[in-house]
Amino acid sequence: MQLIPEGPNIPEALLNAHADGTVVFFCGAGVSLDAGYPLFGGLVEKLEKRNPITSTPELQEAIDRGDYDFALSIIQRKLGKNAIKLRHDTADILSRRPTMLKNHTSILRLSRLRDGTCRLITTNFDRLFVKAAKKLAPINVDSAPKLPVPKADRWDSILHLHGLLPAKPNDRELGNLVLTSADFGEAYVTDSYCSRFVVELLRNFTVVFIGYSLNDRIMRYLLDAISYSEKFFDETENSGHFKKPYAFVEHNENDKEKVVRRWDLKEVTPIPYFVEEAFRRNRGSHHRLYDTLDAWADLASGGQNARVTLALNEATKPFLSEDTFGQERLLWALRDENGKAAQALAKVETRDQTASIDWLPFFAKHGLLDQVYSPSELQDLSAQRERDAEKALEPRYLGSVTNGNGISRLKPVSANLLRWMQWHLDTVDLADWVLENGAVPHPEFSWEYGRPQGAPTRISLSGEQKRLWDILTSDAYARSQLPASHWFDLRENLDLRNRFDAFEFLTHVAPKLAIKPSIFRKSEGHSETYFGQFEFELKLRNHEMDYQVGQIINTPALQEGLEKLCEELSQLVKSGLDWLSLIDKASDEQDLSGYSIPSISPHTQNEFVHDFGQLVFLLRTAFDRRLASDAEGANEIAEFWAQQSYPLFKRLFLYAANRCGSAQDRKALKLLLADGAQWLWALDTTREVNVYLRERVRHWKISQVSRLCRAILKGPARERYRDMSNRDWREFRDRIITKYLSKLEQGGVTLPQTVASRFSALKERFPYSPPEDQSDEFVIYSGPARDVEWDEGIEPAALPEFAQMTAGERVDKWSPDQSRMLQRLAISNPRAVLETLEEGLEKKLEDEDFWSEGISGLARAIENAGTPATEAASDD
Repeated sequence: MQLIPEGPNIPEALLNAHADGTVVFFCGAGVSLDAGYPLFGGLVEKLEKRNPITSTPELQEAIDRGDYDFALSIIQRKLGKNAIKLRHDTADILSRRPTMLKNHTSILRLSRLRDGTCRLITTNFDRLFVKAAKKLAPINVDSAPKLPVPKADRWDSILHLHGLLPAKPNDRELGNLVLTSADFGEAYVTDSYCSRFVVELLRNFTVVFIGYSLNDRIMRYLLDAISYSEKFFDETENSGHFKKPYAFVEHNENDKEKVVRRWDLKEVTPIPYFVEEAFRRNRGSHHRLYDTLDAWADLASGGQNARVTLALNEATKPFLSEDTFGQERLLWALRDENGKAAQALAKVETRDQTASIDWLPFFAKHGLLDQVYSPSELQDLSAQRERDAEKALEPRYLGSVTNGNGISRLKPVSANLLRWMQWHLDTVDLADWVLENGAVPHPEFSWEYGRPQGAPTRISLSGEQKRLWDILTSDAYARSQLPASHWFDLRENLDLRNRFDAFEFLTHVAPKLAIKPSIFRKSEGHSETYFGQFEFELKLRNHEMDYQVGQIINTPALQEGLEKLCEELSQLVKSGLDWLSLIDKASDEQDLSGYSIPSISPHTQNEFVHDFGQLVFLLRTAFDRRLASDAEGANEIAEFWAQQSYPLFKRLFLYAANRCGSAQDRKALKLLLADGAQWLWALDTTREVNVYLRERVRHWKISQVSRLCRAILKGPARERYRDMSNRDWREFRDRIITKYLSKLEQGGVTLPQTVASRFSALKERFPYSPPEDQSDEFVIYSGPARDVEWDEGIEPAALPEFAQMTAGERVDKWSPDQSRMLQRLAISNPRAVLETLEEGLEKKLEDEDFWSEGISGLARAIENAGTPATEAASDD
């Protein structure tokens, strides 16, 4: 939010943090510039002039490279026994009468706490903050080396982190100044009182740097170490993590992007403000910054009433779309969780005292009409209003049935047999009977099942048994299974631009969870878990819509209006994954979409994808149309996808980021590096990551490519492959790193020199060339002569897991039910199967299925490729 016209834009999160009292301003020499005091470099130059006998080539070299603390160490050593003179000279230079204290006063006003005390940090030695404070109110002062504990309940002072000039100079107190490189070493390394303070400071407060370049090495190293240890800063309110700091940074007419990028690399969020280049060193050139701080202090001094006053002032003005300054101020006022400002707009005496109706679309656009409580938040509110909080938080029985939706009431015999069934909820036979005879239990069955604990027929169920019956007896499941009109898909005049047609269309393509007994439950080696006894699949509610959806995807003339359905289709896809999550087939880490939906972008590997996969492709098509007509809206959709937890949405985002181009480069990099580069290496996201590396990264900035390469060179997390020996793990890691760097090379990315050198060494060990058919980008790749029956009966999760095993693991863990997977693997990775057969020879494995399926798979691979097996293997 801008607090003054043309002023810096203060992030709303920072404004809120300041209102909560968790912001600390960290001031450097720049705040004293207008008072007539020098920056650190200027101080060193003055000290050199006062001590000309210390001038040496080494001293000038240190000054030229900005190594000022080391320069002062040289001067101090040259002074020998008269070294204390350096500190007396410093005191003399920084004790002159200031030309003004306005900037210090502004920062002090903004640093005051509700109880009238102050919390502020400066690295300056001067006493300007102490002098400015005398005009306001009594304050506490602390200075190095005696530093307080930086916690809200234990610290309320102006803290001089590097020491404070005494009112009357004396050798002992001047010796406490952190001035030379030796002083910095003591403060941050040996005694480390400064480093301990800064670490705790960043843990407990949101720090805002003002007039501080962060160029002193030790402080920069410390901040880098903290940010790296936190996988960059944690953005949550968890007090156990560090909070990413902010910094007010100046820029001129031409260097804003450069300045912002430089501070981003320091892991500090920059708040840029404009300073005319011609006046950069003049007094008052930073007026936009300090006027903003004054306005901020005025706003903060009003407390809660400030939001109310601001809301009434801005909302009673006519709504003008170009008045972004006023709009941002009003948004900040209304986004108060206590709702006082919004209440003020409602509790007026006449209509002309509040916002006009013209503001309604603006309120809606910015989500002010869509703030709702989650169930957990409602429970918390209930607890606050009840005397017995524990009782209020107990889960209450709310019922789990409907009125029957037209299903006739059962006669006594049937009703009693239904209750009898409750004794057999833990058997597979009862679940089979329900699934084979309609799959939706009668409402009375659901009511009986949902009765409170203690019902006479209640039996103990395992977690998976209970979850299956929770699904089958839920109203959500029952509604999803209601038959859809089979006439809808035969309509010849479907017009998605018509909201009624679109609404009906969405109900027909909504995903539903289809459950049936597994035909392989009797097979040797089949999963013995309860869920393993069933097959779960996402279908479209109207199963006959699969063909029509395919027609829409492939026929541009049928796609008119589809772009307006991105949000609804995204929610449908999410609902499908939510169903899968209930039966452990989808989670934040894995949803097996890499196997069931080979590619988000069009590809021949998608030929046999139906139902839910077609819904995903429909969403992709809708996005492509949205991007063509409304780039801003398309980017919003992409960002929504990035925020979803399921891997499938990460894949959708990477597809969208590739299409959106530079607008999503930073978010794509952030996603690829998030959580230890989880999505860079995840099986489900393999295809989209490879496409993105091949098609988009060449357009990235050099710094972004470098960060990505660093993550690639680390390889996937070792803990994901605990069963591998160290030797196998190292080989696997280096092979996959080689593959990803080859993908970048294939995409025309210029690798950093150090990365290129490492890549060359890896290629000598593991020669690799990405195949032209892109088969290396898929979890499982089907050759030209794909046989559908090979996939039947193979659990989706088993194939990726089997493919990731080493040759030794496949032999050691061999079981007959893996024979089809061995044949399947031979098509996509013949070398892996050759190595597995060689390992079987060494270990004298005698299983007939192992040899017959492995050899026949290799024969099929040779037939498909038309080349010898050795050549096919070398392609990998």
